[in-house]
Amino acid sequence: MSTATRTRRPHTRSKSGCLTCRKRRVRCDGGKPTCTRCVSAGRICEFADPSIPLRDRKAICLPGEQQPWVISQDAPPVTLIVNSQFGKSVEPFDCLGLDMTLRSRELLHYFHNSHDSADLVLSKASRNIFSSVAQHPDALRDTLLVAGLHYAWTVGDLETYKPTFLFHKVSTIQVLNRWLQNIHQPGLMTFIRHVSILCFIEASYGNVHDTEAHINGLINAVHLLSPLDDDFGNRSELEEELANRYLLLTYYAYQGFKARILGSDSLQNLFRQNNTAEFSTFVSQIYRWKTQNIGHLEMRLNAMKLLPFFFAALPSSTQFHNIDSSPLIDCLKHVTTSTQTVREDRYKCDPSWEWIEGSDSRLLCATIGSHFSSLFHDDMFSSAHSSKYSTSWSGMCAASSLYMHSVLELWNGGEAIDARLLRRFLSILSRDLNQSVNTLGLNDSTDFWLWRAFLGVYSIAKQQTNNHDPLLDGLQSAFAGYVEAWKGVTGLALWEEAHACLVSVAWPASMNYETGRSVWISSI
Repeated sequence: MSTATRTRRPHTRSKSGCLTCRKRRVRCDGGKPTCTRCVSAGRICEFADPSIPLRDRKAICLPGEQQPWVISQDAPPVTLIVNSQFGKSVEPFDCLGLDMTLRSRELLHYFHNSHDSADLVLSKASRNIFSSVAQHPDALRDTLLVAGLHYAWTVGDLETYKPTFLFHKVSTIQVLNRWLQNIHQPGLMTFIRHVSILCFIEASYGNVHDTEAHINGLINAVHLLSPLDDDFGNRSELEEELANRYLLLTYYAYQGFKARILGSDSLQNLFRQNNTAEFSTFVSQIYRWKTQNIGHLEMRLNAMKLLPFFFAALPSSTQFHNIDSSPLIDCLKHVTTSTQTVREDRYKCDPSWEWIEGSDSRLLCATIGSHFSSLFHDDMFSSAHSSKYSTSWSGMCAASSLYMHSVLELWNGGEAIDARLLRRFLSILSRDLNQSVNTLGLNDSTDFWLWRAFLGVYSIAKQQTNNHDPLLDGLQSAFAGYVEAWKGVTGLALWEEAHACLVSVAWPASMNYETGRSVWISSI
């Protein structure tokens, strides 16, 4: 037997190795974030926090404290008193112009991390839009409100952040009340943004009754900023366009939410008391449907994530471009098919099929997403299919609202739309048609042009049947003129021919067929 003693192979001590290898007294290659030895052994690899070198700890002045910024010995002493919360922490979400108490930073972290590289906003924007929102106090407060509802709808409970949510909600209401004390002071756009967000928040929280009051206030505020006078079609100011966009989207989402309640026995039961539901019960029902993949609620959560960016303040140099509305048209076609299926099928389900299928959720998400497309002028109209459905975002959103309300009768239980809103939607749609009437017949968008023109005529005819409004007479003549212009270009005059063109875009094949015929005959 060998009598040779075993000696340890000499090696230098590693000063940069991970804590795991140093504890086990084995060599470490110092690879970060995980060393090779820990990877091969399947161990957790951790490194010590960096520390100031000993020679610097003993120095009178640390590196960077004096050189190259030399302070004259003769300079008078200066005392800096910092009362702002900016001086309290270097935590990124703490350097904000808003009171971030009650776990606000934690909620903001959650919402920030819920976005990924596939999100439309982050992939489209040339800069980090989230950072710009976070640095604006009003936008940040709105973002925190949306973040609270997004969390509740995602996990089925708001208890974790309920104090945070209520704190910022009360703060928003206080801002609105201060502005209402003097409506002629500056800040009308901020007021409109806050009210729009509050409409989303109250509806998503189960307060449909309060949302109705906020909608009325929003209509009045937008009318102050964007009056429906004779010059409406010629104005193109940024704030006026944004105000109309906020109203269009807010009303669209609100009516879609109400229609979902009417299409579900369980939701109607929850909202039977003063049109308001207990939030915990309501959000539990929403979460149950989400886990069962009913109604594509994941798409509504994606749309909710985009809301703070939709309502973010934009630079004064911003210009809007036409959008490719074909994704929205596809959603409208699916909603049309689902609606016809429900009316032809006697089988009843809860919620009803048009909401289970999820086209409405996809349409809402596509509507918000297309707003961001209108901010960027790119090559999206390179294909014939995309240029076929080219229009402004506001015009398409107004048309979608009129279609869901007047044609499919999904909104407001088929009852008449608010006269002020109808005039605004029709005025926006008329402006779009008037600006493109000279290009009618020059491309293959004639069917889409008729769809928008006849949609205006049809909506007015249904409204006037219920209660004649003389303020709509001028718009009725304008839309009849658009239909007549289409007829002159295409040479088509029969209702059957026009109906086929409408169906090729999005229109029921049989529902309200005779009503459409009578409107067509009266318009030509």
